[in-house]
Amino acid sequence: MHELSLAEDMLGIIKSTLKKTRPITRVTVVLGPLSGVSPESLAFCFTETAKLRGFGSPELEIRTTRAGMKCTDCGNEWESADFTPGCPRCGSWNREILSGREFYMESIELEDADEDQNTGDAEE
Repeated sequence: MHELSLAEDMLGIIKSTLKKTRPITRVTVVLGPLSGVSPESLAFCFTETAKLRGFGSPELEIRTTRAGMKCTDCGNEWESADFTPGCPRCGSWNREILSGREFYMESIELEDADEDQNTGDAEE
């Protein structure tokens, strides 16, 4: 299950960005149908790993995209929820994938965003 390693990598990126581990409430990811990632497995692994690593109990919001295809024979472009076998116009299997492989974090919401306002060394 590679979703566990993806969840761990996501939390590593969050920790590196925040410079520490702290409670987060929500992480939004964009996930394409051709990414090879199971949304259900990623959500489970992320939530459980976040709890174990001290990030609280954040919600993983998953925004899914559609797969964009282009027929290299007739030039037709179409969208699909998955890897459609052929061009709906001419039936050709010769296609270029335009989109649908996305997997990235779009946003992170912190539990207490004002908590660090008076911490650290600030220069005035």
